[in-house]
Amino acid sequence: MTTLPFKAVAVDVDGTFVNDEKQYDHQMFSEILTRLHQHGAHFIIASGRPAGRLADDFSEFIDSIDFVADNGAVLVRDGKIIRTTSFSKKCILNFIEYLHARYPGAAQNILISGVKHSYFLKSTPPEYKRSHHYFYPNSIEIDDFNKIPADDQYTKITMDYPSKIRHELEHGFNSRITEKIHVTTSGWSYMDIIPEGVNKAAGLKEFLAYLDVPRSELIAFGDGENDLEMLKFAGLSYAMANGQDIVKKTAKFIAPTNNDNGVFKVLNKYLDEAE
Repeated sequence: MTTLPFKAVAVDVDGTFVNDEKQYDHQMFSEILTRLHQHGAHFIIASGRPAGRLADDFSEFIDSIDFVADNGAVLVRDGKIIRTTSFSKKCILNFIEYLHARYPGAAQNILISGVKHSYFLKSTPPEYKRSHHYFYPNSIEIDDFNKIPADDQYTKITMDYPSKIRHELEHGFNSRITEKIHVTTSGWSYMDIIPEGVNKAAGLKEFLAYLDVPRSELIAFGDGENDLEMLKFAGLSYAMANGQDIVKKTAKFIAPTNNDNGVFKVLNKYLDEAE
């Protein structure tokens, strides 16, 4: 048995690890995970999904993997949250007010992600409610965003609005407010608003320090804009063949599509060569 060229694996979920039906082969993952652990390699899910959703998605593997959730705002190790980077309630309400003034109607299709619960308006259209309830199983419908509780920790705002305005939105809000935001997208119409300085790479950096693994020994897989920092950070980086052009230009290599088990095929290739 030879040595793998990496000691940690970081994988995005939607468009990368799961197929377009949001499914993955649990048996195949279990086999790969066992082989990776035999080589002393760690597995980290790095996703825009919240920690609660990821815990459901990977419930049978919860003791064997770690999570960088909410695009890096929440870190979960051994099934427990070890760090949270959050907005103040005041910042959340300032952002909603800014949207109403600058982009009328944009605030209608918003979800505010908290550690305890996530929140969206009762007036949200039904198609968005279904999506919110799937990705945020602990979500609550409220009459007004001013009613979000003061004792939750708010890690992300997700909004359905043309992503072409993301840079304008970030700059416009940050030029007015001390508590800064960062706006990113996974390639869909949804935009994620997270605290400035938060991204998947920052979360992975903290995990690697704990695991005593250099970034040169990290292999990462992604497909969307919110994966760019992670792919630039990793020693080995793979964009999915179905990924955005900017992602494929950023990564060092291309993996088969998410519908073709691209992540598993690449990892199996490395494992077969090492064994």
